[in-house]
Amino acid sequence: MYRNALNVKRFLLLLGDLVAMQSALVLTLFLRYGEITQTTWNLHELPFMIVSVLWIVSLFVTGLYDISKARNTLNYFRTFVEGMAVNLLIAVAFFYLLPFFSIEPRTNLIYFFVISLLLIYLWRLAFNRFIAKHLFKSRLLYVGPADDAVVLRNLIAESTLGFELATILHTTPRAVYEQDGINWMNTIDDLPRLIEQERISAVVLGHGIEGYPVLREALYRSLYTSVALIDRQELEETLTGRIPLANVNKSWFLRHLRESEKMWFESTKRGMDILTAIPFALLSAALLPVVAAVIKLSSPGPVFFTQDRVGKHGKTFRMIKFRTMRQDAEKDGAQFATQGDPRITKIGKFLRASRIDELPQIWNVLMGDMTFVGPRPERPEFVNQLTEQMPYYALRHLTRPGLTGWAQVRFRYASSLEENLVKLQYDLFYVKHRSLVLDAAILLKTINTVIRQQGT
Repeated sequence: MYRNALNVKRFLLLLGDLVAMQSALVLTLFLRYGEITQTTWNLHELPFMIVSVLWIVSLFVTGLYDISKARNTLNYFRTFVEGMAVNLLIAVAFFYLLPFFSIEPRTNLIYFFVISLLLIYLWRLAFNRFIAKHLFKSRLLYVGPADDAVVLRNLIAESTLGFELATILHTTPRAVYEQDGINWMNTIDDLPRLIEQERISAVVLGHGIEGYPVLREALYRSLYTSVALIDRQELEETLTGRIPLANVNKSWFLRHLRESEKMWFESTKRGMDILTAIPFALLSAALLPVVAAVIKLSSPGPVFFTQDRVGKHGKTFRMIKFRTMRQDAEKDGAQFATQGDPRITKIGKFLRASRIDELPQIWNVLMGDMTFVGPRPERPEFVNQLTEQMPYYALRHLTRPGLTGWAQVRFRYASSLEENLVKLQYDLFYVKHRSLVLDAAILLKTINTVIRQQGT
Protein backbone atom coordinates (compact mmCIF):
# COMPACT_ATOMS: atom_id res chain seq x y z
CA MET A 1 0.00 0.00 0.00
CA TYR A 2 2.45 2.65 1.19
CA ARG A 3 5.16 1.37 -1.18
CA ASN A 4 2.75 1.92 -4.07
CA ALA A 5 2.12 5.44 -2.78
CA LEU A 6 5.88 6.13 -2.78
CA ASN A 7 6.17 4.87 -6.35
CA VAL A 8 3.28 7.09 -7.42
CA LYS A 9 4.92 10.12 -5.79
CA ARG A 10 8.22 9.32 -7.48
CA PHE A 11 6.46 9.00 -10.82
CA LEU A 12 4.68 12.33 -10.30
CA LEU A 13 8.01 13.99 -9.48
CA LEU A 14 9.58 12.59 -12.65
CA LEU A 15 6.55 13.54 -14.75
CA GLY A 16 6.64 17.07 -13.36
CA ASP A 17 10.33 17.38 -14.27
CA LEU A 18 9.59 16.29 -17.84
CA VAL A 19 6.71 18.75 -18.13
CA ALA A 20 8.98 21.52 -16.80
CA MET A 21 11.64 20.66 -19.39
CA GLN A 22 9.14 20.60 -22.25
CA SER A 23 7.73 23.93 -21.05
CA ALA A 24 11.28 25.28 -20.94
CA LEU A 25 11.77 24.27 -24.57
CA VAL A 26 8.54 26.04 -25.60
CA LEU A 27 9.59 29.22 -23.77
CA THR A 28 13.10 28.98 -25.19
CA LEU A 29 11.92 28.84 -28.80
CA PHE A 30 9.37 31.61 -28.25
CA LEU A 31 11.89 33.94 -26.60
CA ARG A 32 14.51 33.15 -29.24
CA TYR A 33 12.39 33.48 -32.39
CA GLY A 34 9.27 35.37 -31.32
CA GLU A 35 7.12 32.51 -32.62
CA ILE A 36 7.19 28.73 -32.85
CA THR A 37 6.79 27.32 -36.32
CA GLN A 38 6.30 23.64 -37.09
CA THR A 39 9.71 23.50 -38.75
CA THR A 40 11.45 25.02 -35.73
CA TRP A 41 9.65 22.68 -33.35
CA ASN A 42 10.44 19.58 -35.40
CA LEU A 43 14.11 20.57 -35.53
CA HIS A 44 14.42 20.87 -31.75
CA GLU A 45 11.86 18.42 -30.36
CA LEU A 46 13.76 15.11 -30.63
CA PRO A 47 17.26 16.23 -29.56
CA PHE A 48 15.94 18.16 -26.58
CA MET A 49 13.73 15.23 -25.58
CA ILE A 50 16.80 12.99 -25.58
CA VAL A 51 18.62 15.59 -23.48
CA SER A 52 15.65 15.65 -21.07
CA VAL A 53 15.82 11.88 -20.63
CA LEU A 54 19.57 12.08 -19.99
CA TRP A 55 18.91 14.81 -17.44
CA ILE A 56 16.34 12.61 -15.67
CA VAL A 57 18.91 9.82 -15.38
CA SER A 58 21.48 12.30 -14.09
CA LEU A 59 19.08 13.66 -11.45
CA PHE A 60 18.36 10.10 -10.36
CA VAL A 61 22.10 9.45 -9.96
CA THR A 62 22.35 12.65 -7.91
CA GLY A 63 19.70 11.28 -5.56
CA LEU A 64 17.00 13.79 -6.43
CA TYR A 65 14.30 11.14 -6.83
CA ASP A 66 14.73 9.93 -3.27
CA ILE A 67 11.44 10.98 -1.65
CA SER A 68 13.01 10.75 1.82
CA LYS A 69 15.20 13.76 0.89
CA ALA A 70 12.30 15.90 -0.33
CA ARG A 71 12.86 18.84 1.98
CA ASN A 72 13.16 22.53 1.08
CA THR A 73 16.55 23.00 2.71
CA LEU A 74 19.80 24.66 1.70
CA ASN A 75 21.44 21.27 1.30
CA TYR A 76 18.67 20.14 -1.07
CA PHE A 77 19.11 23.33 -3.11
CA ARG A 78 22.87 22.77 -3.31
CA THR A 79 22.39 19.17 -4.45
CA PHE A 80 19.88 20.31 -7.07
CA VAL A 81 22.18 23.02 -8.45
CA GLU A 82 25.10 20.57 -8.58
CA GLY A 83 22.93 18.07 -10.42
CA MET A 84 21.79 20.66 -12.94
CA ALA A 85 25.38 21.81 -13.48
CA VAL A 86 26.25 18.25 -14.44
CA ASN A 87 23.21 18.26 -16.73
CA LEU A 88 24.54 21.32 -18.56
CA LEU A 89 27.81 19.50 -19.23
CA ILE A 90 25.83 16.49 -20.47
CA ALA A 91 23.86 18.68 -22.87
CA VAL A 92 27.00 20.36 -24.20
CA ALA A 93 28.64 16.98 -24.74
CA PHE A 94 25.53 15.66 -26.46
CA PHE A 95 25.27 18.48 -28.98
CA TYR A 96 28.95 19.12 -29.68
CA LEU A 97 30.72 15.80 -29.13
CA LEU A 98 27.94 13.66 -30.64
CA PRO A 99 26.75 15.78 -33.59
CA PHE A 100 23.89 13.53 -34.70
CA PHE A 101 21.56 16.48 -35.28
CA SER A 102 21.91 19.44 -37.62
CA ILE A 103 21.78 22.07 -34.87
CA GLU A 104 24.36 23.60 -32.55
CA PRO A 105 22.07 25.41 -30.10
CA ARG A 106 24.48 27.69 -28.26
CA THR A 107 22.02 30.45 -27.33
CA ASN A 108 19.04 28.11 -27.20
CA LEU A 109 20.88 25.72 -24.89
CA ILE A 110 21.65 28.52 -22.43
CA TYR A 111 18.03 29.65 -22.53
CA PHE A 112 16.82 26.08 -22.09
CA PHE A 113 19.15 25.44 -19.16
CA VAL A 114 18.29 28.63 -17.25
CA ILE A 115 14.53 28.26 -17.78
CA SER A 116 14.66 24.55 -16.89
CA LEU A 117 16.67 25.34 -13.75
CA LEU A 118 13.99 27.81 -12.65
CA LEU A 119 10.91 25.77 -13.60
CA ILE A 120 12.17 22.44 -12.23
CA TYR A 121 13.20 23.98 -8.93
CA LEU A 122 9.87 25.80 -8.54
CA TRP A 123 8.09 22.51 -9.27
CA ARG A 124 10.21 20.70 -6.70
CA LEU A 125 9.58 23.38 -4.08
CA ALA A 126 5.86 22.83 -4.60
CA PHE A 127 6.28 19.04 -4.63
CA ASN A 128 8.28 19.01 -1.40
CA ARG A 129 5.81 21.37 0.27
CA PHE A 130 2.47 19.95 -0.80
CA ILE A 131 2.89 16.47 -2.32
CA ALA A 132 5.80 14.56 -0.77
CA LYS A 133 4.44 14.59 2.76
CA HIS A 134 0.73 15.21 2.26
CA LEU A 135 -0.43 13.37 -0.88
CA PHE A 136 -1.67 9.84 -0.16
CA LYS A 137 -0.99 10.46 3.52
CA SER A 138 -1.30 7.29 5.56
CA ARG A 139 -2.88 7.83 8.98
CA LEU A 140 -1.58 5.13 11.31
CA LEU A 141 -2.89 3.49 14.48
CA TYR A 142 -0.08 1.91 16.47
CA VAL A 143 -0.70 -1.00 18.83
CA GLY A 144 2.17 -1.84 21.17
CA PRO A 145 4.35 -0.74 24.11
CA ALA A 146 4.20 2.94 25.00
CA ASP A 147 7.98 3.46 24.95
CA ASP A 148 8.24 1.94 21.49
CA ALA A 149 5.37 4.16 20.34
CA VAL A 150 7.47 7.22 21.23
CA VAL A 151 10.39 5.87 19.18
CA LEU A 152 8.12 5.24 16.20
CA ARG A 153 6.49 8.65 16.59
CA ASN A 154 9.91 10.34 16.35
CA LEU A 155 10.89 8.30 13.28
CA ILE A 156 7.68 9.28 11.51
CA ALA A 157 8.11 12.95 12.47
CA GLU A 158 11.54 13.00 10.80
CA SER A 159 10.21 11.34 7.63
CA THR A 160 8.84 12.95 4.47
CA LEU A 161 7.27 9.73 3.21
CA GLY A 162 3.68 10.73 4.02
CA PHE A 163 2.95 8.89 7.28
CA GLU A 164 1.03 10.38 10.20
CA LEU A 165 0.76 8.69 13.57
CA ALA A 166 -2.84 9.54 14.51
CA THR A 167 -3.65 7.13 17.36
CA ILE A 168 -1.60 5.05 19.80
CA LEU A 169 -3.16 2.09 21.56
CA HIS A 170 -0.50 1.43 24.19
CA THR A 171 -0.32 -2.00 25.81
CA THR A 172 2.05 -0.87 28.59
CA PRO A 173 1.74 2.12 30.95
CA ARG A 174 2.79 5.51 29.60
CA ALA A 175 5.84 7.11 31.18
CA VAL A 176 5.52 10.43 29.34
CA TYR A 177 2.35 12.46 28.99
CA GLU A 178 3.44 15.35 26.82
CA GLN A 179 0.90 16.97 24.50
CA ASP A 180 1.84 15.75 21.03
CA GLY A 181 -1.44 15.97 19.13
CA ILE A 182 -1.78 12.18 19.11
CA ASN A 183 -4.77 10.28 20.43
CA TRP A 184 -3.37 7.99 23.19
CA MET A 185 -5.62 5.09 24.24
CA ASN A 186 -5.22 2.07 26.51
CA THR A 187 -8.51 0.24 25.94
CA ILE A 188 -10.32 -1.19 22.94
CA ASP A 189 -13.98 -0.28 22.85
CA ASP A 190 -14.86 -0.47 19.20
CA LEU A 191 -11.81 -0.70 16.97
CA PRO A 192 -13.69 -0.65 13.61
CA ARG A 193 -15.54 2.50 14.72
CA LEU A 194 -12.27 4.10 15.88
CA ILE A 195 -10.63 3.27 12.55
CA GLU A 196 -13.47 4.96 10.69
CA GLN A 197 -13.64 7.93 13.05
CA GLU A 198 -9.89 8.62 12.91
CA ARG A 199 -9.70 7.86 9.15
CA ILE A 200 -7.02 5.23 9.81
CA SER A 201 -5.26 3.80 6.74
CA ALA A 202 -3.21 1.14 8.51
CA VAL A 203 -2.81 -0.50 11.90
CA VAL A 204 0.82 -0.96 12.93
CA LEU A 205 1.38 -3.99 15.17
CA GLY A 206 4.18 -3.48 17.69
CA HIS A 207 4.09 -7.10 18.91
CA GLY A 208 2.37 -10.39 18.30
CA ILE A 209 -1.32 -10.58 19.08
CA GLU A 210 -1.42 -14.18 20.29
CA GLY A 211 -1.28 -13.10 23.92
CA TYR A 212 -3.97 -10.44 23.48
CA PRO A 213 -7.25 -12.22 22.65
CA VAL A 214 -9.34 -9.04 22.96
CA LEU A 215 -7.05 -7.24 20.52
CA ARG A 216 -7.03 -10.23 18.21
CA GLU A 217 -10.82 -10.28 18.06
CA ALA A 218 -10.97 -6.51 17.50
CA LEU A 219 -8.48 -6.74 14.64
CA TYR A 220 -10.43 -9.65 13.19
CA ARG A 221 -13.54 -7.47 13.07
CA SER A 222 -11.52 -4.75 11.32
CA LEU A 223 -11.01 -7.12 8.37
CA TYR A 224 -14.36 -5.85 7.10
CA THR A 225 -12.82 -2.39 6.69
CA SER A 226 -10.22 -1.32 4.11
CA VAL A 227 -7.53 -0.79 6.75
CA ALA A 228 -4.18 -2.53 6.23
CA LEU A 229 -2.19 -4.37 8.91
CA ILE A 230 1.51 -3.48 8.97
CA ASP A 231 4.28 -5.11 10.95
CA ARG A 232 6.10 -2.52 13.05
CA GLN A 233 9.49 -3.77 11.83
CA GLU A 234 8.37 -3.48 8.22
CA LEU A 235 7.35 0.15 8.75
CA GLU A 236 10.71 1.02 10.33
CA GLU A 237 12.45 -0.64 7.38
CA THR A 238 10.61 1.72 5.05
CA LEU A 239 11.39 4.77 7.18
CA THR A 240 15.10 4.05 7.72
CA GLY A 241 16.23 1.64 4.99
CA ARG A 242 17.57 -0.87 7.53
CA ILE A 243 16.40 -3.85 9.59
CA PRO A 244 15.67 -2.83 13.23
CA LEU A 245 17.48 -5.64 15.02
CA ALA A 246 16.22 -4.59 18.45
CA ASN A 247 12.70 -5.63 17.42
CA VAL A 248 13.32 -8.88 15.50
CA ASN A 249 14.08 -12.47 16.41
CA LYS A 250 14.94 -15.75 14.71
CA SER A 251 11.31 -16.42 13.83
CA TRP A 252 11.19 -13.10 11.97
CA PHE A 253 14.20 -14.05 9.85
CA LEU A 254 12.74 -17.47 9.13
CA ARG A 255 9.63 -15.77 7.75
CA HIS A 256 11.41 -13.15 5.65
CA LEU A 257 14.74 -14.58 4.43
CA ARG A 258 13.63 -17.20 1.92
CA GLU A 259 16.75 -18.06 -0.09
CA SER A 260 14.84 -20.45 -2.33
CA GLU A 261 13.00 -17.41 -3.72
CA LYS A 262 16.31 -15.72 -4.61
CA MET A 263 17.77 -18.52 -6.75
CA TRP A 264 16.66 -16.97 -10.06
CA PHE A 265 17.99 -13.57 -8.98
CA GLU A 266 21.37 -14.98 -7.92
CA SER A 267 21.78 -16.93 -11.19
CA THR A 268 20.83 -13.94 -13.35
CA LYS A 269 23.07 -11.65 -11.36
CA ARG A 270 26.03 -14.01 -11.74
CA GLY A 271 25.67 -13.95 -15.53
CA MET A 272 25.43 -10.16 -15.55
CA ASP A 273 28.51 -9.94 -13.29
CA ILE A 274 30.61 -11.89 -15.79
CA LEU A 275 29.45 -9.83 -18.79
CA THR A 276 29.99 -6.54 -16.94
CA ALA A 277 33.33 -7.51 -15.41
CA ILE A 278 35.04 -8.13 -18.77
CA PRO A 279 35.17 -4.46 -19.93
CA PHE A 280 36.12 -3.37 -16.41
CA ALA A 281 38.94 -5.91 -16.44
CA LEU A 282 40.23 -4.35 -19.66
CA LEU A 283 39.98 -0.89 -18.09
CA SER A 284 41.84 -2.10 -15.03
CA ALA A 285 44.60 -3.55 -17.21
CA ALA A 286 44.91 -0.25 -19.10
CA LEU A 287 45.16 1.79 -15.89
CA LEU A 288 47.53 -0.62 -14.15
CA PRO A 289 50.85 0.90 -15.35
CA VAL A 290 49.81 4.45 -14.44
CA VAL A 291 48.32 3.59 -11.05
CA ALA A 292 51.26 1.30 -10.20
CA ALA A 293 53.76 4.06 -10.99
CA VAL A 294 51.87 6.63 -8.90
CA ILE A 295 51.60 4.28 -5.91
CA LYS A 296 55.31 3.39 -6.10
CA LEU A 297 56.34 7.04 -6.30
CA SER A 298 54.04 8.13 -3.45
CA SER A 299 55.14 5.61 -0.81
CA PRO A 300 57.38 2.55 -0.43
CA GLY A 301 55.75 -0.85 -0.61
CA PRO A 302 53.92 -3.14 -3.04
CA VAL A 303 51.41 -1.93 -5.65
CA PHE A 304 48.75 -4.45 -4.69
CA PHE A 305 47.26 -5.17 -1.31
CA THR A 306 45.84 -8.63 -0.65
CA GLN A 307 43.86 -9.72 2.36
CA ASP A 308 41.67 -12.61 3.49
CA ARG A 309 37.97 -11.74 3.52
CA VAL A 310 34.82 -13.71 4.37
CA GLY A 311 32.49 -14.37 1.46
CA LYS A 312 29.26 -16.21 0.71
CA HIS A 313 28.33 -18.90 3.27
CA GLY A 314 31.34 -17.89 5.39
CA LYS A 315 33.92 -19.10 2.84
CA THR A 316 37.24 -17.24 3.02
CA PHE A 317 38.81 -15.83 -0.15
CA ARG A 318 41.78 -13.62 -1.03
CA MET A 319 40.71 -10.09 -1.98
CA ILE A 320 43.01 -7.86 -4.05
CA LYS A 321 43.09 -4.04 -4.20
CA PHE A 322 45.49 -1.28 -5.14
CA ARG A 323 47.36 -0.34 -1.97
CA THR A 324 46.09 2.89 -0.37
CA MET A 325 47.75 2.70 3.07
CA ARG A 326 51.30 2.87 4.33
CA GLN A 327 53.21 -0.39 4.23
CA ASP A 328 53.30 -0.54 8.05
CA ALA A 329 49.60 0.26 8.44
CA GLU A 330 48.96 -2.80 10.63
CA LYS A 331 52.20 -3.10 12.53
CA ASP A 332 50.12 -3.06 15.75
CA GLY A 333 47.67 -5.68 14.49
CA ALA A 334 44.37 -5.67 12.62
CA GLN A 335 42.11 -2.68 13.18
CA PHE A 336 39.02 -1.13 11.63
CA ALA A 337 39.53 1.56 9.00
CA THR A 338 38.15 4.94 10.08
CA GLN A 339 36.98 8.13 8.41
CA GLY A 340 40.09 10.22 7.67
CA ASP A 341 42.34 7.30 8.63
CA PRO A 342 45.92 8.69 9.08
CA ARG A 343 47.36 5.45 7.67
CA ILE A 344 45.99 6.30 4.20
CA THR A 345 48.54 7.86 1.85
CA LYS A 346 47.81 11.06 -0.08
CA ILE A 347 47.38 9.22 -3.37
CA GLY A 348 45.43 6.56 -1.46
CA LYS A 349 42.80 9.15 -0.54
CA PHE A 350 42.22 9.87 -4.22
CA LEU A 351 42.18 6.19 -5.16
CA ARG A 352 39.55 5.51 -2.49
CA ALA A 353 37.42 8.55 -3.34
CA SER A 354 37.38 7.61 -7.02
CA ARG A 355 37.04 3.87 -6.23
CA ILE A 356 40.00 3.14 -8.51
CA ASP A 357 41.52 1.10 -5.66
CA GLU A 358 38.64 -1.36 -6.09
CA LEU A 359 39.36 -2.13 -9.76
CA PRO A 360 41.60 -5.18 -9.13
CA GLN A 361 38.64 -6.77 -7.34
CA ILE A 362 37.17 -7.34 -10.80
CA TRP A 363 39.28 -10.50 -10.71
CA ASN A 364 37.40 -11.56 -7.57
CA VAL A 365 34.13 -10.91 -9.41
CA LEU A 366 35.21 -13.03 -12.39
CA MET A 367 36.27 -15.83 -10.03
CA GLY A 368 32.86 -15.76 -8.34
CA ASP A 369 34.12 -14.70 -4.91
CA MET A 370 32.44 -11.29 -5.18
CA THR A 371 29.73 -9.45 -7.08
CA PHE A 372 29.30 -5.80 -8.03
CA VAL A 373 26.59 -5.09 -5.42
CA GLY A 374 26.38 -6.75 -2.03
CA PRO A 375 27.53 -6.40 1.60
CA ARG A 376 31.20 -5.42 1.72
CA PRO A 377 33.40 -8.40 2.70
CA GLU A 378 34.92 -8.22 6.17
CA ARG A 379 38.11 -9.75 7.55
CA PRO A 380 37.86 -13.14 9.34
CA GLU A 381 39.26 -11.79 12.62
CA PHE A 382 36.64 -9.06 12.69
CA VAL A 383 33.86 -11.44 11.61
CA ASN A 384 34.64 -13.79 14.50
CA GLN A 385 34.63 -10.89 16.94
CA LEU A 386 31.44 -9.34 15.56
CA THR A 387 29.59 -12.66 15.36
CA GLU A 388 30.25 -13.27 19.06
CA GLN A 389 28.83 -9.88 20.00
CA MET A 390 26.13 -9.35 17.37
CA PRO A 391 23.18 -11.66 16.85
CA TYR A 392 22.49 -12.48 13.21
CA TYR A 393 25.83 -11.11 11.91
CA ALA A 394 26.46 -14.29 9.89
CA LEU A 395 23.23 -13.69 7.92
CA ARG A 396 25.01 -11.08 5.81
CA HIS A 397 26.95 -14.00 4.28
CA LEU A 398 23.82 -15.43 2.65
CA THR A 399 24.84 -13.67 -0.56
CA ARG A 400 28.13 -12.80 -2.27
CA PRO A 401 29.94 -9.72 -0.96
CA GLY A 402 30.10 -6.75 -3.30
CA LEU A 403 32.33 -3.96 -4.55
CA THR A 404 29.68 -1.57 -3.28
CA GLY A 405 26.55 -2.06 -1.22
CA TRP A 406 23.49 -0.59 0.46
CA ALA A 407 25.43 0.14 3.65
CA GLN A 408 28.13 1.95 1.65
CA VAL A 409 25.67 4.38 0.02
CA ARG A 410 23.59 4.90 3.18
CA PHE A 411 26.19 4.88 5.98
CA ARG A 412 29.74 5.96 6.70
CA TYR A 413 32.76 3.86 7.62
CA ALA A 414 32.01 1.63 10.61
CA SER A 415 34.92 2.05 13.02
CA SER A 416 33.33 0.72 16.22
CA LEU A 417 31.09 -2.08 17.43
CA GLU A 418 28.09 0.23 17.64
CA GLU A 419 28.60 1.53 14.09
CA ASN A 420 29.06 -2.02 12.80
CA LEU A 421 25.69 -2.86 14.35
CA VAL A 422 24.07 -0.06 12.33
CA LYS A 423 25.94 -1.17 9.22
CA LEU A 424 24.70 -4.73 9.78
CA GLN A 425 21.12 -3.46 9.79
CA TYR A 426 21.67 -1.96 6.32
CA ASP A 427 23.35 -5.15 5.09
CA LEU A 428 20.44 -7.28 6.27
CA PHE A 429 18.00 -4.90 4.58
CA TYR A 430 19.85 -5.57 1.34
CA VAL A 431 19.92 -9.34 1.92
CA LYS A 432 16.15 -9.33 2.44
CA HIS A 433 15.20 -6.97 -0.40
CA ARG A 434 17.95 -7.66 -2.94
CA SER A 435 16.79 -7.43 -6.52
CA LEU A 436 18.01 -6.17 -9.88
CA VAL A 437 16.15 -2.90 -9.33
CA LEU A 438 17.76 -2.34 -5.92
CA ASP A 439 21.18 -3.22 -7.37
CA ALA A 440 20.71 -0.64 -10.13
CA ALA A 441 19.74 2.00 -7.58
CA ILE A 442 22.82 1.23 -5.47
CA LEU A 443 25.11 1.45 -8.51
CA LEU A 444 23.63 4.84 -9.45
CA LYS A 445 24.04 6.09 -5.87
CA THR A 446 27.65 4.85 -5.94
CA ILE A 447 28.29 6.81 -9.14
CA ASN A 448 26.92 9.90 -7.40
CA THR A 449 29.24 9.27 -4.45
CA VAL A 450 32.26 8.98 -6.72
CA ILE A 451 31.33 12.10 -8.71
CA ARG A 452 30.88 14.13 -5.52
CA GLN A 453 34.21 12.76 -4.20
CA GLN A 454 32.58 11.43 -1.06
CA GLY A 455 33.92 7.92 -1.43
CA THR A 456 36.19 6.60 1.32
